Amino acid sequence: MNNEDDLKGINEIFAARFNRVEESILSAATISALFENLLTGIEKEFTVPFVWLTLIDHESTLPIINEITSSDILKSRFSVVSQEFIETLLTGGMKPVLANKDLKPFYRLLPPSRKYFVRSIAVVPFALDGRMIGTWNNGDADANRYEPDMKTDLIQALAAQISQKLSQLVNDKQSASEPDGRHNPSGDLS
Repeated sequence: MNNEDDLKGINEIFAARFNRVEESILSAATISALFENLLTGIEKEFTVPFVWLTLIDHESTLPIINEITSSDILKSRFSVVSQEFIETLLTGGMKPVLANKDLKPFYRLLPPSRKYFVRSIAVVPFALDGRMIGTWNNGDADANRYEPDMKTDLIQALAAQISQKLSQLVNDKQSASEPDGRHNPSGDLS
């Protein structure tokens, strides 16, 4: 077997792992289940020691934060930061950031009730109805786990699926909580 075959085999293994995580998040029936499946799936499939969420402090994230705090798995595994702070880290918009040097600014993403020994990090943004509202973060004590020049295609594709599923779940929940007749796509209230 040559190096090209080896690389193809490794890529297929990683793609299959991402596919299993994606299937798990797409099967989630609630917002908390979506993120529980994401965090536990990333830990299991990729043996990532530190996985957590960061949400932007905005009124649109309040329902999501409420769901997260009601989950025993998630309530100590998230942080809330300002939009401005996230924008200083994610200068490429919705493009994930991988870092293993000068990590001090990234420490503000850590959950307040947990401290992780992070020497490399992947910060992956996700959106609600097209607007970035937070990140899923992977951290490792191995400084070489996440390096800035690594490809991010697979985590970016998974983040797009998370964003799509999250938008669907939030919109479904809002529609279910509206009184009959109030939400009618035709605009007719009869």
